[in-house]
Amino acid sequence: MSSKTRELLLSLFKKSLENYIPGTGITFRKAPEQLELERNRELEYYKRVVYFCGKCGQCRYVYQDAYWSRVCPSGELRKFEAFYLGGKNLLLWGLLSGKLEWSERIARIFYHCTLCGNCTQQCQLPEIHNYALEWLFAARVEFVKRGIGPMPEHKRFGDWVRKEHNPYMELHANRRNWMNATKVKELPEKADVVYFVGCTCSYREMEVAKAMLEILSASGLKFTLLKDEWCCGSPLFWTGQVDIAEECARHNVEEFKKTGASVIVTSCAGCYRMLKQVYPERLGLEIDAEILHAPEFLLRLMKDGGLQPEREIGWKVTYHDPCHIGRHMGLYEPPREVIKKIPGLELSEMVRNRRNAWCCGAGAGVKSAFKDLALFAATERLKEAKETGASVLLTACPFCERNLRDAAEAGNFDIKILDVVQVFRDSAVKK
Repeated sequence: MSSKTRELLLSLFKKSLENYIPGTGITFRKAPEQLELERNRELEYYKRVVYFCGKCGQCRYVYQDAYWSRVCPSGELRKFEAFYLGGKNLLLWGLLSGKLEWSERIARIFYHCTLCGNCTQQCQLPEIHNYALEWLFAARVEFVKRGIGPMPEHKRFGDWVRKEHNPYMELHANRRNWMNATKVKELPEKADVVYFVGCTCSYREMEVAKAMLEILSASGLKFTLLKDEWCCGSPLFWTGQVDIAEECARHNVEEFKKTGASVIVTSCAGCYRMLKQVYPERLGLEIDAEILHAPEFLLRLMKDGGLQPEREIGWKVTYHDPCHIGRHMGLYEPPREVIKKIPGLELSEMVRNRRNAWCCGAGAGVKSAFKDLALFAATERLKEAKETGASVLLTACPFCERNLRDAAEAGNFDIKILDVVQVFRDSAVKK
């Protein structure tokens, strides 16, 4: 390799660490003569590219900038090549070339993955680095088409979503029961701001929803909730049940129109990604409103002078990056900016943070179908959080919060787990 070529490649690598793939938090890689691929295509489209994988193992650990830490919960738990990206690429090549038969056994390997994207972040081959998440998802859609996916647990909550519009086996009629403990009793049909609560906040992590409602009430803004909110479709979409997810999406888009809102706020990272990215880019459904995740909204509130955190909270905290807003959407700094503006909070970062953050282990259907993997991943994250000396682990996703708390209770971890929204409420809203 000539010195000129070496310098060019080095400069391209350094630049790749400064720029992200548009709309994501995964660094953009560029090399001479690399293939430019389309996104959101069927699995067959990526057939030739999966064979580019050199099985080097780079998808197993962080390249340089986080002390070579491990990154793949699925592979680290199972300790077998098939559960890492390199193994999955080889399996897909075998399936697409006819050398392997499609089977439930292989389907289980592909579903034993949170689609967190950390493996693609670490891969040094531009085509795989930039596009592997496309074919990992497309494989799930193909498994569903062939009748060997998703997992039985996913099918059950898919059926329940069609019946009661949530994946938690709860009644749709009880979706707003969490509001009974709040002072808000009536909401307008139309408003400038809509809070999209999400299923996890409605049925499981209700304290996050209550905190968000208190913030909105104290902000002075005219806000409302959807009169008939359905699941955003995230747990269905990412398990390959695209048809049911689209039914949910079309319903919610029509409900948004009825409110006349110009801003939609989510406290769930999965909901945020669905509304802002999946609805328009993958389902072709445009929402005529600005989509903000809770930390973005809180920063705007502070900037506009509507609400300021004033009460001091004396905690040393660390922050967990949810994959849906981090690597998938590029929202790394807004939650941290909110944390830094709350008086008395001391933020201590985990070794694996931002684009290298270790996944909580709950997403893409893993918590329902592979509980051992969800518990393993969350436990590893809690160990890392404890190493910072923090007494509180903050995040910006109720599903991450739920899985991390479940693991903390199972492992008797002495660390409190909260959403950034809850701490902001405690500091900014008068009692």
